[in-house]
Amino acid sequence: MRFRFLAFLAALLAVSPVALAADPAAYRQLNSDLVTHHVIPRYAALAEATRRLDEAARAYCGTPSDAGFARLRDAYAGASDAWQSVQHLRFGPVDLFMRQQRFAMWPDPRNTVGRQLGEMLKSGDRDRISQKSFDTGSVAVQGLPALERLLYDETPPNGFACEAVTAIAGNLAGMATDVARGWREDYARTVGQAGEAGNHYQSASEATLDLFKSLHAAVELVADHKLARPLGGSARDSRPQLGEAWRSGRSMENIRLNLRAAQALYLGEGGGQGFGDFVRDAAGDKKLDDLFRRAFRQTIATADSVSLPLKEAVKDEKERVKLVQLAKEAMALKQLLATRLTTALDIPLGFNALDGD
Repeated sequence: MRFRFLAFLAALLAVSPVALAADPAAYRQLNSDLVTHHVIPRYAALAEATRRLDEAARAYCGTPSDAGFARLRDAYAGASDAWQSVQHLRFGPVDLFMRQQRFAMWPDPRNTVGRQLGEMLKSGDRDRISQKSFDTGSVAVQGLPALERLLYDETPPNGFACEAVTAIAGNLAGMATDVARGWREDYARTVGQAGEAGNHYQSASEATLDLFKSLHAAVELVADHKLARPLGGSARDSRPQLGEAWRSGRSMENIRLNLRAAQALYLGEGGGQGFGDFVRDAAGDKKLDDLFRRAFRQTIATADSVSLPLKEAVKDEKERVKLVQLAKEAMALKQLLATRLTTALDIPLGFNALDGD
């Protein structure tokens, strides 16, 4: 059934659809609903999760204990999950001051995080974990990947390493708070007033394009980076250590969260419209909307069927079959978004959602 579905998608991609111009009011409504019900709540959740991480880090490093370290790891997991749920949103306040890269420098093919973190820890230089240094220095030592290495080393952090943990956690909490506030107090209005004189966006559909890029980026991250890199060409050639957050065993959960975030953008959440509403109502293509809904359900079901952590699944005979299938479905969904959804939205094709990554 799954292979027949992929064949159906391939046939559909070969069809040249006709773009239908939509009422600008439809773009404005879509933009407003996605910002109000998807973007702002998710950044608020990130701000809360990183606040708890900051508290757990200060509590553990102030009075180290096994229970405190367990709570710190749990708080890291919560912050990581919250980040994965907004990782696809790559415009607006998070694009300022390199915040996207400062939250998580990944992919990291040259092991910049490991190398620079090791140098920093060896130096014991507190200036390198100051807020000033984080604001203007290397992004490699101040995000979730660096924190993961500190929390999932052979021994719990202590001394200067614990100071680094608290500095990183505090920095993450500060950035998350700033991004959430930036959306709530400023950028939501920028998107809402797209097309007005002096606005960053010359039209409402131009703001819709940024939201579409976020949807596409969520699937592209999974297809091109989070699956393709660790999978390799075979079980023997797999590279599990190229998976995101493999030390904490969160690689597969990250993929599921990314796909669910993309699905939420498409379907809408919290009572607001999603892209699917636009496709069905403004573009008048119910069949295409049904196809997208089916494609998201199928891809997420395949992701949910993987029962082992990614670092083990890439080498396991049965689980690897599921991962290969997931990679095919994610790639087909990515192509479907880039060709059919852009046409339904009447927005340009010439972009790469992950330019610079």
